Amino acid sequence: MVGYGVHGVIFMATSGGNLVRVGRKPLINYVVACVTLFNSGLDEVTVRARGRTIPKAVDTVGMLKRAFLKELIIKSVDIGSEDIRRHNGKEKSISTIEITLSKKPGD
Repeated sequence: MVGYGVHGVIFMATSGGNLVRVGRKPLINYVVACVTLFNSGLDEVTVRARGRTIPKAVDTVGMLKRAFLKELIIKSVDIGSEDIRRHNGKEKSISTIEITLSKKPGD
């Protein structure tokens, strides 16, 4: 299921939890989307970004831990790359990051 949540932030229901895709919107939109998902009863949220938005994903998690959910646990951080086809037909490799957050210790 793909949905448009708080302030138009894209989130997806996945088998392992919920996913927030970080893009071009302001940082606070992604922070609020994560807080909303946790407040809806979820114990785990994944923040995913690629390319130039990777620093914004890291800042999103940092702000969540500092200001909103101090008990938040970073369960895992996965980095990788995706090969995408550009509009001119050439392939390009783009870096990706996926940060899985949990409210419960030991999950």
